[in-house]
Amino acid sequence: MTQIVMTILLVVVSNAFGAAQNKAKPNGEYGVQRCTPKLISEAGSKSPDFHFRKGEVYRHSPLVAFEILESGQTAHAILKRNSGVADVDKYALQWVQHSRYNERYGCGTVEITADVTIDLW
Repeated sequence: MTQIVMTILLVVVSNAFGAAQNKAKPNGEYGVQRCTPKLISEAGSKSPDFHFRKGEVYRHSPLVAFEILESGQTAHAILKRNSGVADVDKYALQWVQHSRYNERYGCGTVEITADVTIDLW
């Protein structure tokens, strides 16, 4: 049985904070420290069992694009690059969809791209 360790690297798209700055600004100010999203809970800590179907080969980490709402919830998660293994891609999407971030009311929505790195050993 293969053990899987899931590491999430958040890569902020170049205009993510610019887009948030263009949205609602409390008292006319945008606080970078206050408005920076911080991961507060991850979805599940159990290492999943990935099943490789015939012809599937793990090529690279899946890339997931999503939005972090002011409430800290994630929305509109889509797979931008697949890994070559359906179970890995499905898990990456579910991980992002069930993750929670800090509340950032008045900061707007932030667009994020996450490179979900899978370490197999």
